[in-house]
Amino acid sequence: MSPQDLQFQRAEPVAPEPSPDDPSPRCVVCKHPTGDTYFHAQGAVVCPACAERIRTGQQAPPAVSLMRAALYGGGAALAGCTLYALVAIVLNVEIGLIAILVGYMVGKAIRHAGQGRGGRPQQILAVILTYFAITTSYIPVYIYHAVKAPRPAVVQPQTGTGSPAPTIAEKGPTSIGGAIVVLLLLAAIAPFLSLGSSGISGLISLFIIFIGLQRAWRLTGRSDILIMGPYPVGPGQ
Repeated sequence: MSPQDLQFQRAEPVAPEPSPDDPSPRCVVCKHPTGDTYFHAQGAVVCPACAERIRTGQQAPPAVSLMRAALYGGGAALAGCTLYALVAIVLNVEIGLIAILVGYMVGKAIRHAGQGRGGRPQQILAVILTYFAITTSYIPVYIYHAVKAPRPAVVQPQTGTGSPAPTIAEKGPTSIGGAIVVLLLLAAIAPFLSLGSSGISGLISLFIIFIGLQRAWRLTGRSDILIMGPYPVGPGQ
């Protein structure tokens, strides 16, 4: 258990039972004896070293670490997008629960990049990366099915003179940048486009995506753990 994983819902003031050889209580984080002094983190006993790590984890990360968080989170998002697409292609089914896994991967990566610290910029970044990791996975799935089942060739009708009928001039090729923007926009609204055809299934998919986003948001938030102490270890402990 790491200090940033401590999410106390209620106070538990009872300290772990000390051993006969060592009267000091044991830290709930590192499980080691606290020594001559101990702290209370939301009522749970922690050693001085873990108390300091918890305090550090509650500090806002430096602004320069946001670029590192984007790099780590982007890598996790790419891995999650690949995983989501591979499962959809290989199994020919979309498993919405993978969205929760993607949120966990991105949140953990950003948290690691911030050295255990979180904040509102990290949370926003985690939600954006998680959402686009899930939605852009539809693009390779669509391309795969389009290549696997190409459209039939269209035969141009012939005129009475034997010459081919005039055709409408085609538009010029779209730039790569424009195509990428269009694909990203389509990916962003893809979960909502499926509501009309999927009905309840589409609503369930949106709910699971929301859970994945919520997971990423919580993993990158700042913890709010009250640290009290130090207290001396005495005979009454």
